[in-house]
Amino acid sequence: METPEPKLVQGGTVHGLFQIALKDRLSAAGWEALREAGLDLSKPLLPTYPLSQWLRWQRIVLADVWPDLPEDEAWRQLGHTVMQGLLGTVLGRMLGVGVRALGPQFVLFQLNRGFRGADNYVTTQVKASAPGRVELWLSDINERPTYYVGVLESVLTLSGARMPRVAILRREGPSCTYLLEWEP
Repeated sequence: METPEPKLVQGGTVHGLFQIALKDRLSAAGWEALREAGLDLSKPLLPTYPLSQWLRWQRIVLADVWPDLPEDEAWRQLGHTVMQGLLGTVLGRMLGVGVRALGPQFVLFQLNRGFRGADNYVTTQVKASAPGRVELWLSDINERPTYYVGVLESVLTLSGARMPRVAILRREGPSCTYLLEWEP
């Protein structure tokens, strides 16, 4: 029997969130909690990190940056913040220019490639049902459906979508299907 590949998050994703997007937003106690949980930014970042560490670090961020928000809204905000961090990297800035030029419909059909740059375990399937309306299936959301609402809202906004809206249509085991809409 084949052993499944471990779920990993790319070091660039960690860099974008912690060294760019949250650089000035976390409290001293938050930075200490992250260090105790295995994220020591005084050392060079690794190429990849186990998903379990990434999820633990995200929970520390939720408690430190958005302690007063309902949990679903805090996850949504974290999804936006991760995207801000990724777009703050050199590669992210270059990709951001291209995404704006290509528009939302094209970009959504390329999300599988985009997720490969962030991790090794999320896959997507896209089904366009009308202009400005797409169903997007994500294979593994790790019990964070509203985190991906924030990520997808950011993707739509970045791609030039007017009045973007993201809703959760259904959850099936580890996967989730979202409805993405915008003014065509």
